Amino acid sequence: MMIRLLTVILMLASSLATAQSAKQQLQVFSKNLQTAQTSFQQLVSGPNGEKVQSAQGTLKLKTPNQFRWQYSSPSSQLIVADGSKIWIYEADLQQVTVKTQDALNQDNPLSALSNPLMIDKFYSTSELAKKQGVSWLQLIPKNKQNSPFEKALLGFTNNVLVSMQLFDSLGQVSAFSFGKWQNNKELDATLFQFTVPKGVDIVE
Repeated sequence: MMIRLLTVILMLASSLATAQSAKQQLQVFSKNLQTAQTSFQQLVSGPNGEKVQSAQGTLKLKTPNQFRWQYSSPSSQLIVADGSKIWIYEADLQQVTVKTQDALNQDNPLSALSNPLMIDKFYSTSELAKKQGVSWLQLIPKNKQNSPFEKALLGFTNNVLVSMQLFDSLGQVSAFSFGKWQNNKELDATLFQFTVPKGVDIVE
C-alpha cells in the first residue's frame, strides 16, 4: 500500500513539474531560436461566426526581427520584414506597401517568437484556461490606437506554437493553424530581402 501511495505521489509531482504555462512554453520554444519555418492555414470568421475567407501559405523567420509570410491561396501575397522595414506586396494589384519595422513589432504577435521580451513591451498578457490540450496566452496591445487587432491568442502544445487567433474591432477573427515547425535550419538571407519589381506602385 505504501509503495502504491509513493508511486502516485511521484507521478503527481512529475505531472506538476511538466505542466507549463503558455508563456513558459513560449520561452522554451524561443530559447536559442535562430530560424524557424512552417506552413499555416488561416480561417477568417465574421462577428456571428460565419466564414469570411480561408487561406494558406508558409511562414519563415530569422532572429532577431526578420519575417517572411507568403500566401499561396486564394491569392498571392508576400509580406517581408527585413529588419528595418516591412514590405507588403500584392501582385494582383501591382502594389507594395512599406512600413517601418516598429509597426511590425507592434502589429505582429509572432515577433515574440524571435524575441520574447517584445511581449511585455507591446502587450499586457494573461493566461487563459487550457482547452483540448492547448495552453493559451492572451495578448492585449498597450497602444490600442495603432494596433490592427484588439487582442491576440497564442496557443501552445508541448512547447510548440500550434495556433494563433487575432480579434479585430469589427468582430472578425483570424485563426491560424500551424503545421510542423522546422527550427534552426539554414535559410537563405535573400528570403528576408525585398526588391520592388519594375512597374509596381509603392505606398508608404
